[in-house]
Amino acid sequence: MTTFQKQRIGKYILLDKLAVGGMAELYRAMITGVQGFEKLIAIKKILPHLANEEELVRSFIDEAKLAALLHHQNIVQIYDFGSLGDTYFIAMEYLLGKDCRIINSKAKEKDLLLELPLALLIVSRICSGLDYAHKLKDFQGKPLNIIHRDISPQNILITYEGDVKIVDFGIAKAASQTTMTQMGMIKGKVAYMSPEQAAGKAIDNRSDIFSCGIILYEMVTGTRMFSGDTMHILAKVRDAQFERPEEVRQDLPEKLLEVLYRSLAKDPANRYQTCGDMLTDLEECMQQLGVHPSANVLAKYMKILFAEEIIAEEQHMQEITRIGLMQEEAEAKPVVVPPPAKETAEVKTSPARDALKKTDTDETPVQPSPPASPKKTLYAVIAVAIAMVIALMATFVGNKDEPPPTTPTPTEQQQAAPEVAEGSAQVAPVEQQEGSPPAETPGTELYQQAMDALVAKRYGDSVKYFEKLLQLGPGMQDKIAVSYAEALVGQAEKLAKTDSKQATELLEKSTHINPDSEQAHFQLGMLYLNQKDYPKAIASFQNVIHINPKFPDTFFNLGFIYALSKDYARAEEMYKRVVELAPSYVDEALFNLALVQNVQGKKAECIANLEKAVAINPKNAPARNYLKKMQEASGANQ
Repeated sequence: MTTFQKQRIGKYILLDKLAVGGMAELYRAMITGVQGFEKLIAIKKILPHLANEEELVRSFIDEAKLAALLHHQNIVQIYDFGSLGDTYFIAMEYLLGKDCRIINSKAKEKDLLLELPLALLIVSRICSGLDYAHKLKDFQGKPLNIIHRDISPQNILITYEGDVKIVDFGIAKAASQTTMTQMGMIKGKVAYMSPEQAAGKAIDNRSDIFSCGIILYEMVTGTRMFSGDTMHILAKVRDAQFERPEEVRQDLPEKLLEVLYRSLAKDPANRYQTCGDMLTDLEECMQQLGVHPSANVLAKYMKILFAEEIIAEEQHMQEITRIGLMQEEAEAKPVVVPPPAKETAEVKTSPARDALKKTDTDETPVQPSPPASPKKTLYAVIAVAIAMVIALMATFVGNKDEPPPTTPTPTEQQQAAPEVAEGSAQVAPVEQQEGSPPAETPGTELYQQAMDALVAKRYGDSVKYFEKLLQLGPGMQDKIAVSYAEALVGQAEKLAKTDSKQATELLEKSTHINPDSEQAHFQLGMLYLNQKDYPKAIASFQNVIHINPKFPDTFFNLGFIYALSKDYARAEEMYKRVVELAPSYVDEALFNLALVQNVQGKKAECIANLEKAVAINPKNAPARNYLKKMQEASGANQ
């Protein structure tokens, strides 16, 4: 049991201390309200012995004011700032996850290095958050010129749900603030600085871009870009001297090498001028690789990498929140009302349309086959982890004398105050609570059976086990939603050819359980398309676009539907989007694009796209034949 005694700051209950830095300490905390309202947050509080240091207090206040302006999905959210007596504090989003420094270390320890697509996804999210911060304006429309100044692995946190968050704008300054960083004063971690920052020169947003380049370099090569003692690193950073990435890893794509060299240019004028430009090129890299990494994939990686830690953290969280509430009840005895049952999400559908008719063109647009299901690997590790969590939950469900555990909000902050230079005192990681795994329960066994069946592709059995798990309590669905939905998709795929109606019902159920399942929405769209239920097919494909706007198969099938319904302008728009995304079947997209352009009287564009299709794939007989037909017709008309 934790020895930390709960403290209260205004409306917040401090549950335990997470980390201590040079200026502040970080706490896990809870805010409670009427009718049993509870929310976990993080509290950053200035150290007591520094409360009278005017300059430090001003810096802390500046940080709070600056961070409060930032509202972006890839930047930690600030909720509140205040003071109680002589103590200043910041209340912020509570994040359950690990920073990139810890992730890199754990990945090497378990020999589960980050794959290239996930590295690109993470850095693209960092660029998205920074581009927002760099371009932010005040209420009068004046640019704030915010620079983070300390983009480093310690300040990039990945949650267990696959979200990427930039943390600690503590040494960032806006140009309008009076507490400006003096020229020549070096702040941030030396190994992740830009050359101009390491030289103590004036910096702008391009300094953060160089730091992003370093993080990308280290993620894709698996090695430090600058290493050695502090002064040795400082000299190399100032001259931008580093080992060429292609010499460290020979299989890096050409486009990725271009991104690395451009972001790591010594002269800021030769660098990307905005993080948005770097983001665009990173997305192009992912397109060229033909991959579509998502938060769900990153979440799976995190849950495999930190399976043991997740269990320990959830156990500890349940313990401290229960203790905090019990201590609070002893003083105030509030009335606690159970939260209402969660409603399942409804899939939005587009308005009904009349049955769509066949196109008037002689050639029928090509319809692609659905992509294969994603591989289901390494489930055994996740199964053991989540099964232990379920066992713990089942223990609470069975003991009615115990107060119910609070439902953790997605988040634990494993961050510390920024270091001034490489080699300075490091903040020790928060120790996890130790304890033996809970005793075996029916929930544990059922979960293991469900996951074993899922791995073995016995989807029907897996669904049955998951449904039995749901009977253990209302909080169970959140724990098994992703895997349960995947089992339903697998079962539906097996039934699609023999029992279309049942397959449709299973996929509809899957999208209710996990509305973020790209595969479920896509397969459902394909079923509706085959059933000629075009309005529902369009709605399903639009749901896919909302989840992943860069999945070309979605636009291809929408183009096919619009072509059948003679909505040629919209079909043309869809096929153009496919061509932009450049999938392996881009010649087929060009052929279909040419067809709908010809129907609209766009002869020149039609011929040009047919020529492109044939150039890409000379074996595309329909495109070759149609091109010959169009060229002959064009010649006869001249």
